[in-house]
Amino acid sequence: ILYMALSVSWYNSTVIPVVTDFPVWLGNTISGTTHNSGNLVDGLINAYYDGFIALVNSIKFSIWDAAGNTIFIAVCSVLFYVLGGLPFLGVAIGTLITLKAATAIILILGPVFIGFLLFPQTSQYFWGWVGTICGFMLTQVLFAVVLGLEISYINNFIIKDGVINTDLIGCLCILLYFGAFTMLATELPGYAASIMSGAPSGGVGGVGGLIGKTTGVGAARNMSRTLGRTLVNRFNKNRLGPG
Repeated sequence: ILYMALSVSWYNSTVIPVVTDFPVWLGNTISGTTHNSGNLVDGLINAYYDGFIALVNSIKFSIWDAAGNTIFIAVCSVLFYVLGGLPFLGVAIGTLITLKAATAIILILGPVFIGFLLFPQTSQYFWGWVGTICGFMLTQVLFAVVLGLEISYINNFIIKDGVINTDLIGCLCILLYFGAFTMLATELPGYAASIMSGAPSGGVGGVGGLIGKTTGVGAARNMSRTLGRTLVNRFNKNRLGPG
């Protein structure tokens, strides 16, 4: 334990690569992303961009020969894809950047928490640190899975055999499904915190809460608050002792 806590080279070569690279690899594998992105934020942007390009390329007709309803459906498909997808990207990218910054800060303090494992009275802080790191990693993976489901829906139900095969109801469903995925993305950090700490996530209240979730700051704050509350409860329980 002392070696792991005091050896900076071992920590930098073993712990940090696992925390930073594993979520990207697992997220890209589950979501079926084929490009080599440096981080998950780039992966999200590239996957959405690829879906948009595929949608635009599927619109192949002459404006003079095509029926009016065909042009209208094609324009609505692209418009709803943009209007529905940009809020989702805002939530995902905002939350992921916040989690990346929080993960970097917590990783800097990693050797200190590893040292806490030497004593039974302080070992709980080490496991709390591990739970926080794993929660951040799980959140990044969940975002990649949700994005993969979202892009898969577009490719399988909107674009069929390289052409748009939908109607006005299908175009409206694009917007509704994007909205559902956006609301799901706002809850992913809370789900990850609940899995890692066993505590439920909080909801959104008022316009401020909605804005906080849209930017990703509120979601990350709720996750950190849940994990922090768990650490405090464990600390108080340890001070009071049994009985």
